[in-house]
Amino acid sequence: MRILPVEPHHIPALSQLAVDTFVETFGHLYPPEDLSAFLQKSYAPAQVARETRDPAQFWRVVFEGDNAVAYLQCGPVGLPHPDAHPTTEGELKRLYVHSSQQGKGLGKMLLTIAMDWMTETYPGQAQWIGVWNENRKAQALYQSQGFEKVGEYQFPVGQTLDDEFILRRRP
Repeated sequence: MRILPVEPHHIPALSQLAVDTFVETFGHLYPPEDLSAFLQKSYAPAQVARETRDPAQFWRVVFEGDNAVAYLQCGPVGLPHPDAHPTTEGELKRLYVHSSQQGKGLGKMLLTIAMDWMTETYPGQAQWIGVWNENRKAQALYQSQGFEKVGEYQFPVGQTLDDEFILRRRP
């Protein structure tokens, strides 16, 4: 496996991976029109290209052979919490591993890369993650790395509002 910074020629594979992993993980939760609207807004190649060009964002994509199988995105914290400071603190915004690669330690490896980037970019500051309130597997991984629940918010997917937990890891 190769863990790479995202380059322009990765965009089609990354966009498709983002769609596939979101649908695998959460697609069953939404009416088709909400899911379709969200996927187009969030993961269309043009949108992914814009986000990956933003110098404040940190992206990595994992390839096994020619197949993109996992990715992560970090950047300034954007979670709706009164103690979150976007100019001085980081957030793990996305970490997805294709179902074919789960259980191999890839998620934990990517989480370590994300935390290392946040520590280097925002030294001595809190690190943040938003996670769906029923994603127990992800919550357990984050908790094992020192993240604690400090709040809740709702994340829109089309017209559907998901209940999410806000997690923070102190330095």
